[in-house]
Amino acid sequence: MTHAGAQVSRVINALTQRGHKYVGRDEANRLTFHGSLRCNGKLYPVSVSVDPKGIELPAVRLLDIPSSLRPFAPHLSADGYLCYAAKGSICLDVFDLPGQTLACLDQAASVLAQVLRQELVPDLEEEFFAYWIGAPCLLDIRQSSNQRLVAIVGSRGTEPPRVLAISNDSGQTTKKLHSLGFSTSAETKVEVRRRRTSVSPRPILDHWPPRTVHEVLCWQAALDKPSRKKLEEHILGVFRSGARGMLCVVETPKLIYAFKVHFDRSTARAKGVRNFTGTPYSRVRDAKVFPLVCHRIDDQYLAKRSLPASVTLGNRHIAVIGCGTIGGYLAEMLVKVGAGTGNGELILVDNEILLPRNVGRHRLGFNRVFENKAEALASELVRGAPTASIRALPADALEANLKCAEFVIDATGEESLSHLLAPKLQQGNFTPSLTVWIEGPGSAIRGLLREAADAACPRCLINSARTSLYPVASTEIPIILGGQGCEEIYVPFAATVSAQAACLGTEMVMAWANGATSPRLRTRIIDTNFTKQTPDLDPRRLPECPACGT
Repeated sequence: MTHAGAQVSRVINALTQRGHKYVGRDEANRLTFHGSLRCNGKLYPVSVSVDPKGIELPAVRLLDIPSSLRPFAPHLSADGYLCYAAKGSICLDVFDLPGQTLACLDQAASVLAQVLRQELVPDLEEEFFAYWIGAPCLLDIRQSSNQRLVAIVGSRGTEPPRVLAISNDSGQTTKKLHSLGFSTSAETKVEVRRRRTSVSPRPILDHWPPRTVHEVLCWQAALDKPSRKKLEEHILGVFRSGARGMLCVVETPKLIYAFKVHFDRSTARAKGVRNFTGTPYSRVRDAKVFPLVCHRIDDQYLAKRSLPASVTLGNRHIAVIGCGTIGGYLAEMLVKVGAGTGNGELILVDNEILLPRNVGRHRLGFNRVFENKAEALASELVRGAPTASIRALPADALEANLKCAEFVIDATGEESLSHLLAPKLQQGNFTPSLTVWIEGPGSAIRGLLREAADAACPRCLINSARTSLYPVASTEIPIILGGQGCEEIYVPFAATVSAQAACLGTEMVMAWANGATSPRLRTRIIDTNFTKQTPDLDPRRLPECPACGT
């Protein structure tokens, strides 16, 4: 018997011993069993489907939904499927499929017991979209804004695919759709209405998904009666305006969902009348409803989704000096965490051009050779973040006007420049800064944060004899130079080192933004032939420092 065949036999034996009856394979070739889950001393009949490859979790469906769970219950679909584990939260051991299947059934029984008590399982609270299936809809809504929502249609040529976006900043959304290759037009015949509710949605166990206005409103009434009343007012108001359809956006504490309503006025037109006869509600109750699967594309969400517990760089004014091998990757990472969004701006400062010899370890590619690094990088970054405010400043760093920046990053890797920047950034109002650089031929990377005038500047890291006060490694890191003939001398290291320096820089900027500035001096050893000597710490500011001393 093959391994796969043996696994199937073992699964069948294991579930049979648990009291489940094997009834064969379903259309998807999954093993199907009928049995029951024991919860609080009672048995609840279930159907269990097991993936014989062990890639997907076993599916558990209640064959008879208890009346106590109606009209809806947490973690339960309209057709009785139990959501007992978030997708991706469990990786089955494919070599122990019987044991893993039994463990899943135990987990399902535990969740069902909580469902019967009308309790939420925190890790499963947002499984609503597993049941709300429909056409995709992009949401570009600033959460702090109450501006009127509009529908924008993006299309490629005269044929599908088409994409629908809902926005309260059409200019911003249009930029995003254009970056995806869509041409845009305002859908003036479709009205958009917005409703906020404090109640998280759950699928109703009857008539799911809702297909008519009446079914939607019955569902909403069971969830939140005030919300149901307001939605009915919205729908009736739009219907009376003569529109052929509308979009409803419902914002809940943890997610946003939407649906489209289509008003079929063909019957009225055939009779030669303007509207249907009957009460206002009777005119719209059977109007068709189509769920929309929402995908948020607002800048705040894109930056914060991966860092839900952190403050992003949105609304910050940040300058990056040096758009070379470190600065290019660093600027891109800063945009990923919100730099240049909201009312903020990302300023890129560099007066040099990209040469062919730079391409091997630069964020920019050969297509940008002989262009100014700051201007080329700004252009590349805007392609990926079309609504970010990114400004190129092709000027000498020491002459550039940085008064509008609230945080400055020196990514040049030039020690002398970092020493000269210190006094420049404390003229007038002090400007917090970060210096990030590479030690030797990519042996280590370091970052120094100076968030206050009484903190050490880069020059404070060496004494008057220019000897390091905070050595990187226990043995001296050699200086290795490349270049020959007329080629400019350079330090050889791989682009991977530059990317790691950019990662360290981004972490330290985020630490500043979130008020966690210590330790100010951080070191990462890249070459394992060296051992780190100086731990991450807050270096002492030297009163006699010629750069920042008074």
